Amino acid sequence: MSSRSIIWVRDALVITFSFYVVVSLALAPWNNLAIESENSNSCNYGCAPSPIFPENGYYHYSDSVEFEWVPVSVGYRHIVLNSDGELMYEVNITANESQTPRLPSGNYTSNVYYIGMSGSSLGDGIEEMPLLFTEVHTTDTASKLLVNWPIVTVTYTLIINLNEQISTDKYDAVSLDSFSLVLQVENLEDTKYTYSEFIRGETYSWTVYAVDSEGFTSEYSEVRSVNIDTTKFLAFELFNDWEVPFILLGVLMVIALQAGVFLAREEKDD
Repeated sequence: MSSRSIIWVRDALVITFSFYVVVSLALAPWNNLAIESENSNSCNYGCAPSPIFPENGYYHYSDSVEFEWVPVSVGYRHIVLNSDGELMYEVNITANESQTPRLPSGNYTSNVYYIGMSGSSLGDGIEEMPLLFTEVHTTDTASKLLVNWPIVTVTYTLIINLNEQISTDKYDAVSLDSFSLVLQVENLEDTKYTYSEFIRGETYSWTVYAVDSEGFTSEYSEVRSVNIDTTKFLAFELFNDWEVPFILLGVLMVIALQAGVFLAREEKDD
């Protein structure tokens, strides 16, 4: 291979690689690096589940989407009183079992209160907390008291809406966002749900909330949008996952370096 041909091939590889890097940086979803606002940690009857996937504004290339969110935990307060009504033990716990330290012999009453889903303000005052369980203990020697009670279960409701725009005048000069209900599925025990009856080319929004077996309802999660098959460009599909473009970038970088070394040797030999 002549020196001129080697130079042309080398320059073509460098230009191609540079073009790929520029396009990669331009199309990368830099908005995903923005710091998300923190969810409130103080809510009336429970803070909303945190959505995991799909992210807000996600471009999906199939009419089947798996929605996922963080599970909501619940809490209890275990209080032990002696026969004189004096407080002997108190603890907040998320499990449905509690064991006290060793207490002197005597008569005791265990009360288990429900302090609500995570972030709930029910635990601010004992008079507001539902009483879940009561047990009387009588011990002849100093003993630890072990108490078990039925758990409070949590289910989820997923809501999916179709995003539309409606005209506010006859000339279509002004339009407002409108949402029409597509799906509302209740009593979900899992934190994942797959829906596959989307219309291609449309934008949808979704939110989720939790309901416990005591009848309390959490706040709604943030509303996120998902675009179904709105573009066919491979770059957008690749850049919805951070790992794919950077793996390709690394592979191309290695190839370019190896090609550069090889061509440099060829040029030196000539």
